[in-house]
Amino acid sequence: MMKNILLIEDDQLLRNNTAELLREEGFHVYMAEDGLVGVQLTMRHFPDIILCDINLPNMNGYDFFKTIQQIRSTATIPLIYLSGRSDKEDLRTGMQLGAEDYITKPYDFDELLKVINTRLTKMEKINQNNDEKFLALLDNPSIGVYIYQEDSFVYYNKALAEMFGYTYDEFQGLNFKDIISEVDHKLVMDKIHSCFNDLQNNVLLKFEGIHKCGEKIYFDLYGTVRFYKGKSALIGNIGYYNRENRDYLQYVKNSKVDNLSKREIEVLELICQGKSTSEIASGFNLSQRTVDSHRANLLKKTASRNTAELVMFAIKHHIFKMD
Repeated sequence: MMKNILLIEDDQLLRNNTAELLREEGFHVYMAEDGLVGVQLTMRHFPDIILCDINLPNMNGYDFFKTIQQIRSTATIPLIYLSGRSDKEDLRTGMQLGAEDYITKPYDFDELLKVINTRLTKMEKINQNNDEKFLALLDNPSIGVYIYQEDSFVYYNKALAEMFGYTYDEFQGLNFKDIISEVDHKLVMDKIHSCFNDLQNNVLLKFEGIHKCGEKIYFDLYGTVRFYKGKSALIGNIGYYNRENRDYLQYVKNSKVDNLSKREIEVLELICQGKSTSEIASGFNLSQRTVDSHRANLLKKTASRNTAELVMFAIKHHIFKMD
């Protein structure tokens, strides 16, 4: 598959020559003459890798990188700095920001190509490992699990298909518009689009679904945006909605859940909603150190290695409060 490169360089001759050489190597190249245009093209095209000069007009290379790192969908795009500067302080600054590499101009094109291919290979391995971990975490036969990407379910389990009356094979090719009733379609899709557009961290709601036979069934839906196969995807679960008892915090009884205190469950619920440590501390009138202590206890008690696994634990055991 052709890889996309964004080249941000204010020297027009160097920009055009480098882009032409990269195209001859089979890359699709987008070009920007300054950091501001670079941000716009990054958001529009989501390149596989970025080559960025440091000394740019309007927005320099450091500020450009800081900007795209604040946006969830672009934060993990690898960046290689290109600069005529050779000062060690510049090199240190770029590396501290998280740049993948740093090449001093004038550079040898073969060296640049080698660095690009090395970083792309590294990113592919990271994405592959992340995909495998997500699939392992989401492989739960007791709830409906999905990965939604580019307006279709690219992964789902048998339980999800059966909830809507389909066999596993029949569910292939369906999307949300096929399983959501017309009355709730706009609500659900607006929430999902807000996630993909970085307006909110996740989606948490109930909706009226359509069974294969036409019957109306009520469901809970949870999803959070993560990278899957190198692209943004909504990953989460769908379960049956109990309208008689959904005003309270619900969770499946088991030893791990029973071991959590009420406060830990409350903190976990807010973690699932994407709240920061400071926001959780403010909401409960606690110190950030106390919230960090609750988070550490949650990781230990749920045998989770990071926040992503905590969220998946909460998904599997329905530890969240519906709006």
